[in-house]
Amino acid sequence: MFEFLLPTGSSHDVDLVGEYYRQDKILQIAGDRPSDDEPLRADIKVELVPEPDNPHSPNGDAISARVGGQLVGYLSSADARKWSNVIQRITASGATAITNGNIFAYNRRKWDQSGPQNTEVELNIRVGLPEPDMLLPLNVGPLELVSILPWGGALQVTKEEDHFEHLFEYVPARGEGMVVLTMHRLEHVLRNGTVKELVEVRLDGERVGQLTPTTSQHYLATIRHAEDMGKALGVWAKLKGSGVAAELVIYGARATDLSDKWLRSMPVLPSFVAEADHYDVPNAYTPDRPSARTSSRGPRQASSGQFGGNQSTYQVGNKSVTIGDKQRRYSPGTYRMAGISAIVIFAILGLLFAAVPGVGPILTIGAIVLGVIVNLGQRRIAKALEIERV
Repeated sequence: MFEFLLPTGSSHDVDLVGEYYRQDKILQIAGDRPSDDEPLRADIKVELVPEPDNPHSPNGDAISARVGGQLVGYLSSADARKWSNVIQRITASGATAITNGNIFAYNRRKWDQSGPQNTEVELNIRVGLPEPDMLLPLNVGPLELVSILPWGGALQVTKEEDHFEHLFEYVPARGEGMVVLTMHRLEHVLRNGTVKELVEVRLDGERVGQLTPTTSQHYLATIRHAEDMGKALGVWAKLKGSGVAAELVIYGARATDLSDKWLRSMPVLPSFVAEADHYDVPNAYTPDRPSARTSSRGPRQASSGQFGGNQSTYQVGNKSVTIGDKQRRYSPGTYRMAGISAIVIFAILGLLFAAVPGVGPILTIGAIVLGVIVNLGQRRIAKALEIERV
């Protein structure tokens, strides 16, 4: 089966769910455990595997996340609905969707009225997933013999304005999408007769621009290597355009950043099946044995925000308080002290404001009120943490 590396770069913006039940396995994959002083971070390659036979997914759109074939979690129900069609299309094409991921783990102390009791490991896995319509190329021509470069830094293509008519045919309704360009050597004769070798880029066999002399040097050696291997060299590019202009930005690893493994294999793209509403994909659900957990708190739900996600909401008085992993790093007592400190700081500011002619008293009252509001917010966080840690 092909491994299809999704065009994600290094961003990790989607939380998985279900890691709570598989912590021991995930920490083994990470190769370490967090310490009290230092959280654990580990970069991983994640396989996204559709599970149409998953009994917990009545719509058959479950997407599992695996590392080296080992189940580590799932896309949430909402995320699975969003990405299932395109992931299933990749699988139906005989390929496995591979994306970048990151494990983040830290030790969280449990507290009660007498202070800290014990520590538990909290972890989260995030994966990179662009919008569904940015995962597959817009090309209409065959790509089976194209070996695509690993993702790299952004570089602007030049002279694409001379090929607007061809590019416009590929610009999607939303105004941008991903294409695969092939890279070719181009001999450019300068006015003094000197021959300069540049890189020309083509979209489905037709020229759409070139790289500058400086940026061309980063890819010429790889193009020659691909020619020796009997393959065309491809690169991911973002096509952005309107009815009057279009531009291309490529994202390809430079020759100095390529691994020996990639240079030896130069994997090619799969032949994608036609776009459809439904795809036939093999059953892949395998019941696993989750790690035993002694925590009485249970798993948290994934969040689509910045880490810490893993948000939970608790009722404190007549207010709903949402806390995430960022808040969980500190004890309830720390938040209460922060609230008291806020009152002191704003009271001092109020005394300073009192000297301002005319509006001094108003500023003083405002500062004191703001300090009280901050204190109440910190006390609510402290109470929510206590509720969670019971």
